[in-house]
Amino acid sequence: MSKIDGVLIFLLGIPITLMAWVTMSNPHDYYMSVEANAVFPLGILFIACVGAMGLTLLITGLAIIYHRRND
Repeated sequence: MSKIDGVLIFLLGIPITLMAWVTMSNPHDYYMSVEANAVFPLGILFIACVGAMGLTLLITGLAIIYHRRND
């Protein structure tokens, strides 16, 4: 992978992480509602997993950029 791949992966992780962050902060959204989290908080768990994928993309992109910093 080249440095541009790391930049693109990092840039892909930004909107995914922001989307999860905004969704978690809205208490009136479907995923945070009582209906979605009645038995088990599946809505919160789903959004947390999406946010974790976004953070993984961010960290992977930064690792690729750091690994290829002198290329």
